[in-house]
Amino acid sequence: MNYRIVLTLGLVMLAFSCGIKDRSSTSASSSLYTLMDGPAIGIDFANDLTFDKNFNIYTYRNFYNGGGVAVGDVNGDGLEDIYFTANQDKNRLFINKGEFKFEDVTEKAGVGGNRAWSTGVAMADVNGDGWLDIYVCNSGDIEGDNKQNELFINQQDGTFSEEAEAYGIADQGLSTHGVFFDYDHDGDLDLYLLNNSFRAIGSFNLKQNERPVRDSVGGDKLYRNDHISPSGIASAVTFTDVSEEAGIYGSVIGFGLGITVGDIDRDGWQDIYISNDFFERDYIYMNNGDGTFREDLTEQMRSISNASMGADMADLNNDGYPEIFVTEMLPEKDKDIKQKTTFEDWNKYQENLKQDYYHQFTRNTLQLNNGDGTFSEIGRLAGVEATDWSWGALIFDMDNDGKRDLFVANGIYQDLTDQDYIDFIANSATQRMIITREGVDFKTLVDSIPVRPIANYAFHQEGDLSFVNRADEFGLDQLSHSNGSAYSDLDNDGDLDLIVNNVNMPAFIYRNETNKLHPENHYLTFELTGEKDNTEAVGAVVTLKYGDQIQYLEHMPMRGFQSSVGYQMHFGLGSVDQIDSVIVY
Repeated sequence: MNYRIVLTLGLVMLAFSCGIKDRSSTSASSSLYTLMDGPAIGIDFANDLTFDKNFNIYTYRNFYNGGGVAVGDVNGDGLEDIYFTANQDKNRLFINKGEFKFEDVTEKAGVGGNRAWSTGVAMADVNGDGWLDIYVCNSGDIEGDNKQNELFINQQDGTFSEEAEAYGIADQGLSTHGVFFDYDHDGDLDLYLLNNSFRAIGSFNLKQNERPVRDSVGGDKLYRNDHISPSGIASAVTFTDVSEEAGIYGSVIGFGLGITVGDIDRDGWQDIYISNDFFERDYIYMNNGDGTFREDLTEQMRSISNASMGADMADLNNDGYPEIFVTEMLPEKDKDIKQKTTFEDWNKYQENLKQDYYHQFTRNTLQLNNGDGTFSEIGRLAGVEATDWSWGALIFDMDNDGKRDLFVANGIYQDLTDQDYIDFIANSATQRMIITREGVDFKTLVDSIPVRPIANYAFHQEGDLSFVNRADEFGLDQLSHSNGSAYSDLDNDGDLDLIVNNVNMPAFIYRNETNKLHPENHYLTFELTGEKDNTEAVGAVVTLKYGDQIQYLEHMPMRGFQSSVGYQMHFGLGSVDQIDSVIVY
């Protein structure tokens, strides 16, 4: 049997109900996922990019980093809605009408955005009024003042009001993503803002590690929510930048691309993993429980990814401790490795160690949590180390068999690392053609970059932390340039659907067919209501015990890459039809 449970969490459990879900379906798909026809279901969206001689991949290095996707029930009808960010166009909000039908309400809702270049998006109840709001990160306008982040406050009538400035979080850094969580346990949602450096890569002297020096303009930030809500009535919210006193780095060498929040050491306080691109190492911020963090990566991990991008954190081996999966840029095929990948030589590696950039390698990493304050890097052992130019990373149970799987959103529209292209632009005849007295012909440069879509990866866990890419048989192998991604049970049928934001092609909306193909695989879904101003119980933990097995899951919707997943907490159970205990913290 399959259950949906609604819990209200306070000092005591105030409400408990459960019901059996109807798992009938009339679809005839033979793959685990069915790619839906976007316009037919009401979602007509593509993050299309056009050439501009003043703004392109040569003048803005993050030009092809793509957009994010957020999922959540913004109108309180029990169905989760979808918000896409776009880089050069308006962002879009699609309301879920049920039975995989959607309506574009962007204009009447007032959530299209007015800034230059939107990136990450998060759905969270920022002001504690019981309705999900939308926080959009913006970037791109390096020299101008049109990159402030936007906060769309839900007016509870189908419309939103942009109030980032009033809330104190209209940051003007090159923002990648914002994550809301209650780091100080005071009952409201604080904000970690992940920013990317303004500086060009070639402008750094790597022998001068600038990690401790705070960047006055950009740099990561931790904002404390100083919300005072008398008698449970939502009031004005003020966010205060407490980055320095909390022990958060905010330097110019922070090339933040991924942020993952979870309780790494299971002490009841949520910690933070930061994925940094380029030469700077990643960070692990351990929550001290007193409003401060200690950065502890080198004490916990023996090696990490080099150009770290997306990441996710969840328990993969059902031992009650979360693993961390980080994506990078190592291709799987030999030909592509030779065509696209360059590796640091031994001398450069040793110099990086000397300057405290740590042991970094060109590959995805899967960090197995040893439960003792350390991790073991098992990416190659698990078979997940090579997925090409990868962005989004999501850990969830695709087929309800009780073992969590890995989804990797893949591809870059034009790859500047292609060796043939590098040889082409290094040729003296090419340079004479492109560089003239009138300046650089950027259009010829850009048009010459190869365009090569590649498939996303769906690593199915076969057991014992062994993974096999089953994207083809799962129906997830369309060639694309994918970036942000999120999962959600869009049709409330007990399996997790998938939404992917692509560059220069329509977004992917995948319907999960597990309820039809594998009815023997059971599931348990929780919808949590929190106390005080954390109305969605972000940070809550649910543990299931059955037989000699446990499953552990933290309620942390903002994850992956620039994205925010659905708010239902979902457990696949395989053939298990009876749970011995459910523990909700």
